[in-house]
Amino acid sequence: MLQELAARSGGTAFAIASMLFFIVVFAVITVRVFRARHDDMAARARLALEGDHHRTSGAPTEADEDTKA
Repeated sequence: MLQELAARSGGTAFAIASMLFFIVVFAVITVRVFRARHDDMAARARLALEGDHHRTSGAPTEADEDTKA
């Protein structure tokens, strides 16, 4: 029954197209990662931590106190 439904609705074309799309996107990302310079990757790795460099102690900041009120 599922085979008949897939044959009538053209579901196989969507499945093949989505798989090809996935393979192309995966290949592009893989090539970009392997061709990236070490300095660029290190800078991207630090992006999530850039806002936290001033919080070395566990003391709450003014922003933390504002959210409690």
